[in-house]
Amino acid sequence: MAEFFHRMAETIHDPNGLNFEKMRKIGGVEFEGTVDPTNVEQWLEHIERVFEQLECSDVAKFRYAISLLQKDAYYWWISVPNAKVKPPVLTWDDFVKEFHMKYVPPTYYDAKKEFLNLRQRGMSTAKYQQKFLRLSRYVGGIINDEKYKCRRFEDGLNDSIRKNVAILQHENFCKLVSAAFTWERLDKEEASRHENRF
Repeated sequence: MAEFFHRMAETIHDPNGLNFEKMRKIGGVEFEGTVDPTNVEQWLEHIERVFEQLECSDVAKFRYAISLLQKDAYYWWISVPNAKVKPPVLTWDDFVKEFHMKYVPPTYYDAKKEFLNLRQRGMSTAKYQQKFLRLSRYVGGIINDEKYKCRRFEDGLNDSIRKNVAILQHENFCKLVSAAFTWERLDKEEASRHENRF
C-alpha cells in the first residue's frame, strides 16, 4: 500500500506525467481540422494557455496536442513522416511547425504581418478603419481584447490625430473611431481656413 501511494505521489509531481482528464476539464478541446486559419491560431493559442495552467513540459505538450487531434486532423498527423515512430522522435516544436505548414497558409502570415505594420499614412480615417478591421481577423485572439484593439488602432493613426485621441484613453473601439473621425474633420476644417487666409 505504501508503495502504491509513493508511485501516486511521484506521478502527481512528475512534469511528464499526463492527466488528460484534467487537461480537458480546464479547456483542452479537440481539433478536427479546419480550413479557417483564424480558428487554427485561436485553437493553438488556447491550447498553449491550457498547457501553461498545467505547467507542461514540451514532451507533455506534444502528447496532449496529439491526443486532441480528431478526424481529418488526426489522419493528417499520422501521415507526417516520423509521427508514429516509437519512441517519438518529433518534438513539440516539430508539431507546431508541421501544424502551421498544414493549416495556416503563407498568405495568412502576410496579412498578419501587414496588420501589425499597418499605419494610416495617406488614408482617410474611414479607409484606415476598414483596412484595420479587415486585417484584424488574421490576428485571432490578439485583437479580441477591446483595450488592446484600441491601442493598436490608435498607434497606427497619423500623429496629428493620434496625439489628440490618445489623451482621451478610449477603451471602447467605437468611441475611439468616432473621436478619430472628429479630429480628422477638425484638422481638415483648420487646414481649409488656413488655406483661405492665403
